[in-house]
Amino acid sequence: MLRSKVSTQNNIIFENRNENYRIKYYKLFFNMKLDLDIYQWLVKINVLQELPINNLFAHVDQALEEQFLNGIIISQILKQFDQKIDVDVKQGNSNGIRLFNWNNVCRSLQQINITLDDDIKISIVKGDFQMLMQFLKELKQHYELAFYIEEQVSTTTRFDSQQNEPQEISIDEIDPEKPLNQTQSLLEFIIVSLCKHFTLKPKQAVTLLNQNYKQLSNVLIKGNKGFKNVINWLMELSKYINHIIKFVTYKIDILLTLLKAGLVSQSNEVCYWTLYIIEGILINLPQKELLEDVYAWLVREHGGLIALILSQQRHHQYLEQICKIYSIVSQYNVVDFFDVQLRKILKSGKEYIDFINGIIQIIPIRDQMQELNLFELFASHAIKLFETKHTIMERMTALKYFEHYWIYYPEQFVPNQIEQYLLNSRKATREASFTMRIFTYQSLFRILDNLALQKDKYAALLYKKLVFSLIENFDQKEVREFLVANFLMLIRKYSTIPIDILIIPMVKQLQIEQNEIQINIVDFQLLKSVCTHPKIDVNVTILMLDMLSKLYLSSIMFYQLAFQQIQLLLTRFIKLNPVQEFTFNLVKIAISEYYGNYQEHIKSNPKQILNRSPDENIRRQQFRSQIISLIKFIINLRSFELNEQIKPVIAHFYLEIQQNLKTESKALFMLLGHFGDPQEIVQEEQKKYKQINQSQQNPFVQSQIVKSQGLKVSQISQVSQIQQNLNNNYPKSNKSIISQKEDPFKELREDATKPSLTMLGNISLNYDEQSLLKQFELL
Repeated sequence: MLRSKVSTQNNIIFENRNENYRIKYYKLFFNMKLDLDIYQWLVKINVLQELPINNLFAHVDQALEEQFLNGIIISQILKQFDQKIDVDVKQGNSNGIRLFNWNNVCRSLQQINITLDDDIKISIVKGDFQMLMQFLKELKQHYELAFYIEEQVSTTTRFDSQQNEPQEISIDEIDPEKPLNQTQSLLEFIIVSLCKHFTLKPKQAVTLLNQNYKQLSNVLIKGNKGFKNVINWLMELSKYINHIIKFVTYKIDILLTLLKAGLVSQSNEVCYWTLYIIEGILINLPQKELLEDVYAWLVREHGGLIALILSQQRHHQYLEQICKIYSIVSQYNVVDFFDVQLRKILKSGKEYIDFINGIIQIIPIRDQMQELNLFELFASHAIKLFETKHTIMERMTALKYFEHYWIYYPEQFVPNQIEQYLLNSRKATREASFTMRIFTYQSLFRILDNLALQKDKYAALLYKKLVFSLIENFDQKEVREFLVANFLMLIRKYSTIPIDILIIPMVKQLQIEQNEIQINIVDFQLLKSVCTHPKIDVNVTILMLDMLSKLYLSSIMFYQLAFQQIQLLLTRFIKLNPVQEFTFNLVKIAISEYYGNYQEHIKSNPKQILNRSPDENIRRQQFRSQIISLIKFIINLRSFELNEQIKPVIAHFYLEIQQNLKTESKALFMLLGHFGDPQEIVQEEQKKYKQINQSQQNPFVQSQIVKSQGLKVSQISQVSQIQQNLNNNYPKSNKSIISQKEDPFKELREDATKPSLTMLGNISLNYDEQSLLKQFELL
């Protein structure tokens, strides 16, 4: 079917000779497009057959497109790396099959030292062609480097006994039992060591060195029934570095070429000992001029540089040793090495900046690179790579470079570069790609962590911008959880961080239900850390208590978590007058809600109770139980002044229930028992009631009773003024965590003369830069 379509299409192209028409015709039949270089590579390694192409792309039909997305094509590519790799993949195009296949592909990738990021994997599973294409490019690069090395690893000077060495020796004259420190030439040393560790005769050892070391290279890369003999051989060589150096004066590239294959070995230990030997030789070179010979060997075609780059990719755990070799060899040719030779091999901008990102922190000659302004040069390449025409992966690589630049070389990262980076980061955090957004935020938090550690003045600015990003993304669940989790890490790590800048807008946002914003577990983890944080002040405390109290009295799911936070805050701050005032108002509101709920329960007839759902009856009972538990905890805090205010309130509502509802509240009676004999407390309250009733007709006596109870008009006015200031500075949202219909504080909040949960007064959320910097001076 595909062939007939292609044939028909060719006729149309021939008749019209119109390139634009041909491209439009292709789009009718095909969705996915392969870059030509990827397509040609896949054909070359026998993974794909020929496809219809134009001068830009190869077009893929739907059936083949499914095989790309479900990982079957990738499994075939891995087979080309190594025939022993067998990936368990299933046919089909459902998300479940795709995920199963790609999980198995990721495990097989590890066999060739490739790791696929989970976010990229999920994007491909969801059908992200762009991300798949970028992954194929990286896979192609890895394949070409691997097989290029194996084919070309020994395409330099042939190793034979006719080289100009101090002494020449016939193969027949070599004694395989001779001690290595008594050998007279490099050839003799190598042959004797091979005979010793591989159980060979001298002529057999020579065959390993024939054809430009082809067989020895295969042994170093793939082993000889394992790698034990190879490792022992290299360890033996490492003991005789000083002896070897006697021979390398004449042709050092011979030895380096012979060892080169060990850099890309499948064995980590073989790579380690190869690096160890090369580094030891370079450090102990007797003549400075020999470094020029080494540099020439490194940068020539099929030289050592490409082997070191591949070794860096395969054996990243040895990056420090590889960077030492880079530094030693290039110390007299720094600009040529980083700006010319590397770009000959790493031709794409992403490959080049990826390489720099890998070495930027640990390269030993970074001071010399700074003096030569190489980091500025890398930055110019990264800026070009961040342009919108590039892929997400390429732009992420550019951002990664600027992150490293700012962290490791802040003295060179000048203000205009900082401004440009923050502008680019802001754009990146607003892109449609979730991967790009999370990557950028992660980068910003790493920078903030480092700036705070270094007490840098820009820490405050970046902190404030990230808080703004949290509020901006509050309705984006995944992004918000990621940001909150990172803020939680910062708060736990830095005890002097100004948490009010984060918590005040966050708590205010949690009280808004717009776009179905809801509190979650991560928010509670952050709030818990704030409750125990040494920098929390009374204003933040009361604001949090306000939000947590509403949540405690309205949420079945989170009331226990809210209660834990309330307990932490009240235990810590109950001695402060503003907190006592808030807590007393909370008790009055809670117990009034208890009375209303209890009254409805008592007056409901059996038919009404039966008509309610079982869950509703349980919820009402649970609500009353929550209120009693809260008041009991507050009483047990043993704040004498607060308990003296709470006691008559409880007694009053107990009497109200007794007189109006003709029943008794055992729960309230139990609470009174925490103050002493509950019967005596109730009798004392009854006497007050009688005095009030007798004096209702006498204004003078009424005013004296009010004064004796401490309810001064000026105090009431003051509370009203505080509430008015609060309303002016924190205007109410149209929605809250619970609807107005279910809000137990609705009526009390509408009346300014009644107690309010929030008594903060006039608090501004506007922090200027100077105040931020002063707070961060303590970090």
